[in-house]
Amino acid sequence: MNIAKFEDLLCLYLDDGLSNDSMEEFEQMLLQSAEARKTFLEQTNLHAMLREFFRPMSVVENRFTA
Repeated sequence: MNIAKFEDLLCLYLDDGLSNDSMEEFEQMLLQSAEARKTFLEQTNLHAMLREFFRPMSVVENRFTA
């Protein structure tokens, strides 16, 4: 597996920037490589935590007042 290519596709995936063809290639990499799956899980978890941490306070406050 080409690690650099996987990392590029992963960044695009996290930014919702994958084309259909790129998504197919990305999914194949995930299916074929345990290392890719491990990296995917680590990076998507980190991405989710960062999004939550840097969420604007107005969004957080609205979640508790609704």
